[in-house]
Amino acid sequence: MAKTITPDQVVEAAQDLEQAEFTRDDLAEKLGVGKPKFKAAFKAARESGRLEKVRDDAESKGRFRVTDR
Repeated sequence: MAKTITPDQVVEAAQDLEQAEFTRDDLAEKLGVGKPKFKAAFKAARESGRLEKVRDDAESKGRFRVTDR
């Protein structure tokens, strides 16, 4: 059975990275899944305001941060 990732797990993984900013790749590695496996959960976490996009880096990868919500 496929591993289902929740928005709470995405936010918790982001907090566990202990970095001010992170990419989706960083989260995928921390969660131990491919990016498509947590796409819906990541989107839900962003829409709830718990994650926000900070900028695009030099490689045009989105950089995100955990908000205080």
